[in-house]
Amino acid sequence: MLALSIGLGSVAFAVEPGRTDGPEGSEYGTGGYGRHRSGGTFFVEGLFGAAAVGIESPGPAPDFSQTDLLGGVELGYMVEDWLAFQAGLAHIAEQNINLYSLGMRSQYDMQPFSYYFSLGAELYSPDAGDSQFGLVPGAGVEMMLGERLRAGLSYQHDFVLADQSVGIDRFAARVQFRF
Repeated sequence: MLALSIGLGSVAFAVEPGRTDGPEGSEYGTGGYGRHRSGGTFFVEGLFGAAAVGIESPGPAPDFSQTDLLGGVELGYMVEDWLAFQAGLAHIAEQNINLYSLGMRSQYDMQPFSYYFSLGAELYSPDAGDSQFGLVPGAGVEMMLGERLRAGLSYQHDFVLADQSVGIDRFAARVQFRF
């Protein structure tokens, strides 16, 4: 009798596959939203492109502008489908400038593309001279090549807070792998 009541009770309260009624979040894993994650995702992103560095000196000193190759890597954590926190390192080749960054990314997925805006804080560290703090807004577009792989293009402008007016325009191709 006990076995029969337990067996009938479990059948009566079983959720049918594919049903999405119930409390918020209960549809995940039962056929509800197939692309939604209930937990965070880590990613690593490589970038390669060009950086145009412009320095305007106050007074009679001549202004400086040079474009060089840029390479770097970013590590991030997607908290939600639309929000990520990231840390990165980029290097501007001929000028020997390292850029250490920490920031966030707000992204919008629209199959097969993903659009994002980013805002970060950065340490501008040239081999010759002092390190300076900067703010870095950016924007980009990615194409989803699979569940875990994305490739895209990005633009960032670095506002380096220094006695001289330093600005860096970065254009990069990016490849991101999520795990």
